[in-house]
Amino acid sequence: MHLHEIEQDSKVFIEANIFVYHFSEGSGFNKSCTTFLSRIETHEIHGITSTAVVVEATHRLMMVEASSVLDEEIKNLPKYLKKHPHVVKQMSNHLAIPGKIEELDVEILQITPKIIKESQAVKTKYGFLSNDSLTVRFMEELGVSMLASNDLDFRRVEWLKLYVPSVDDVPSP
Repeated sequence: MHLHEIEQDSKVFIEANIFVYHFSEGSGFNKSCTTFLSRIETHEIHGITSTAVVVEATHRLMMVEASSVLDEEIKNLPKYLKKHPHVVKQMSNHLAIPGKIEELDVEILQITPKIIKESQAVKTKYGFLSNDSLTVRFMEELGVSMLASNDLDFRRVEWLKLYVPSVDDVPSP
């Protein structure tokens, strides 16, 4: 299912890639994610995320920003930035991301140590990495079954309803 198919008054957990696409104007998923987040801003849909997701989105957008100014492969950026803190100090666009997510009227909830510990069992059950395991366990705790994400691995969770962005139409020349 696609993001635009989410019914009014639904409660949806939002994953980091939705925010990354929204704040990345060159992304093919930008329009779809922006339209979805606008529905949250206007209270048509109740959007929820976690502090962990906000941190992940901010970090990924920091890497996007760094890749736009550096001649480094994206996979080498974290190592490069650690060795060149002066470059990190010069980047500023990603600094506004947590505030911008909050301005979208997305409810940002805290992850507890209990949820972190319990998320470890999700790794074993579904074969997920840490962040995805945390998302699934947190959604379960919240009683939220709808997820906005472009990560198709979440299809492995039988009780979860995954909503993905659609590719934006490219206008003809």
